[in-house]
Amino acid sequence: MKSWTHRIAALAGVLLVGGLLATGNAKPAKGQLPPDFTGTALDGRKIVLSEFRGKNPVLLNFYADFCAPCRKEFPHLKGVDARYGPKGLKVISVSLDEERERAAALPKEHGVKFPVIFDPKGEIAEKYEVQAIPHTLVLDRSGKVQTEIIGLDLELLDRAVEQVMK
Repeated sequence: MKSWTHRIAALAGVLLVGGLLATGNAKPAKGQLPPDFTGTALDGRKIVLSEFRGKNPVLLNFYADFCAPCRKEFPHLKGVDARYGPKGLKVISVSLDEERERAAALPKEHGVKFPVIFDPKGEIAEKYEVQAIPHTLVLDRSGKVQTEIIGLDLELLDRAVEQVMK
């Protein structure tokens, strides 16, 4: 069986070459609670998604260092965190890289403060049926999915965050 990174890389190649973006049957759907998870961030923090329900909107982002659109999106995530973090938004990234050093490369390069969970086996990504990256979910304060973004769309990301911050 191919590793998680190889599966995503193969799919990313199809997306880049074919110029298409298929959303598949990605779950959870808008208005639903996403699957809960507990992950360990690169800095050792334990992150439990359900702990934010009823308290904070969340931007949950899946990425990998080899993904060119992810590399373009990462500094934007830092800006979103800087702008909305003080107002309560929690930005959480999940790295699908197989090596910790690769997972830490983008966060280190951009000096991000938000937690980055190392998920080399893709266990969290599987719960979310992530089939292409970047893959981002914007959750409202109640923890329900308001927007799902598959691929790079910074304008949609900004609009989605503004909506949940109202």
